[in-house]
Amino acid sequence: MPLTEVSVDDLATAWQTLPGGLLDHMRSVSRLAGELGERWLPDAREAELAGFLHDVARAQTPARLLALAAELGVAIDPVGQEAPILLHGPVGCLQALQLHPWVTPAMAEAIRWHSTGHWGMGMLEKCVFLADKLEPGKSGHYKGLDDLTALAFTDINAAILRYLEWLVNHLMERGQLVHTATIDARNWLLLEQQGKAP
Repeated sequence: MPLTEVSVDDLATAWQTLPGGLLDHMRSVSRLAGELGERWLPDAREAELAGFLHDVARAQTPARLLALAAELGVAIDPVGQEAPILLHGPVGCLQALQLHPWVTPAMAEAIRWHSTGHWGMGMLEKCVFLADKLEPGKSGHYKGLDDLTALAFTDINAAILRYLEWLVNHLMERGQLVHTATIDARNWLLLEQQGKAP
């Protein structure tokens, strides 16, 4: 089936065995990613579809995520080993590619990196990354970031940078691990904001 003929309803049917609350979140992220895509991309369709697919592996247990990552050849770094939930992006990316051959490389990367971000994020990745954090079901989850959705539509890089800095501080205050990809994303966006990104 060509990408142009795929709908979010088709995807919801394909993944209907996922928990209802998770499917609601995926639909909500899809909507917001599509809206951000309309603002920042020539065509919002990939953002909408990748926004739905971003969490296809989210319902897996930590042990199952580690097993699936090993089966699918996903590199498991020390942070992923300790916090397997971070593997649901890379695992879900490969599962989406297996089931949906129309998933483009850009969509696959958006699914892969939606939890951590990474150095050199493309605009599609940025739309899905922020939509996952800002969808209405997560309202109030990130204290002090209530105006971030509005900022995402005026300066998406500033919105992501602000979220990442909040996240790093939040994790450090709790003595939790911070993935190196998240630090890379923050540093790259800061350099890009300063006009120094390579």
